[in-house]
Amino acid sequence: MLALAACTPTENMMTTASPMSTTGSTTEDQGTGIQTVTGNPTTVDTESTATATDPTETGVTSQGPSSEPTTSTTGPVGECGNGVVEGDELCDDGNADDLDSCTSLCRPPECGDGIMHEGEDCDDGNDDSTDECTVNCLFPVCGDGWAQAGEDCDDGNDSDEDACLEGCVAAACGDGILWDGVEVCDDGFNDNTYNGCAPGCGKLGPHCGDGKVDKVDINLPKGFEYCDGADPFMGVGCTEDCIYDFSQVPQLYCAGTCTWGGASGCDQADADVFCKLRTGDPAAKATAFTLGAPLEAGGFPCSNIGVPIELDGKDPRISLGPLPDFGITKTAYYQVAKIKTSHGGNASSTVLGSTLKCSP
Repeated sequence: MLALAACTPTENMMTTASPMSTTGSTTEDQGTGIQTVTGNPTTVDTESTATATDPTETGVTSQGPSSEPTTSTTGPVGECGNGVVEGDELCDDGNADDLDSCTSLCRPPECGDGIMHEGEDCDDGNDDSTDECTVNCLFPVCGDGWAQAGEDCDDGNDSDEDACLEGCVAAACGDGILWDGVEVCDDGFNDNTYNGCAPGCGKLGPHCGDGKVDKVDINLPKGFEYCDGADPFMGVGCTEDCIYDFSQVPQLYCAGTCTWGGASGCDQADADVFCKLRTGDPAAKATAFTLGAPLEAGGFPCSNIGVPIELDGKDPRISLGPLPDFGITKTAYYQVAKIKTSHGGNASSTVLGSTLKCSP
């Protein structure tokens, strides 16, 4: 009886045909199927629902932590504005103030970040310098090196000798400014006038030194050449200004009506004219001179074309026309050689250059 009673289940004891899992060790009676708990027993509630204090089997609900807990963080990595420098952030001060040492982009303030900072005129966040804000965060101006609307060019300098002029205007033939290395000349007209520039700015117009005698208008100080380059006559040179050089002419014939100035015959007026011609100075005066017989050399012959002069069957005198640069308003003549043979004359018919002194 006692043995039977010991094997009889109590009112709240749970029996099963299959062994019950526990967190402790068990001894199973293979004959009766009764499981004896020797470790932590399973607690059985009044409705026969088992709750394990240390579950390890599938299907049992755990009320405690698992053996390998999941790691958790306080926020996403690289979250700008959380006050922590993380990821690709260069700074993070935890605020959205763009005017302090760390912007809302978690970057130090810099030109090109799209945020206006001290010292910047503008900041549009791009690297286009042809719009309203350059890559230097400055308003566009002529001379900044970038061509903006309204500018032909912008080379960043104020030179007027290259392709882009001051004012950001492209250099061009006709602007009156010489484009160094490209234009030969540019007078603003380029119409081939004397001492001017030819069309296209590729060459000079007629000018002293081109080897061609240009006689545009004898009454103009500019535009008239007496000679150009080579000596025009034997005994007469040509200056670098394309004016006759009479400095080596040895004589001036002035007997009777052949006078060059003043009353008939040779006198101070003739000597003064000779000084003007010899020096090229319209204000020159003779301070000393000697009259003599004509030489067999060349020189200034009789200036009166009405007086017949003949040499080898023809008149040897060359008409030079008026010489206003020398202060000579009447037609001047020159003879290459043999004034004595063609003129004759006496001991007082000629002003000799060898004794002539002039001032200034």
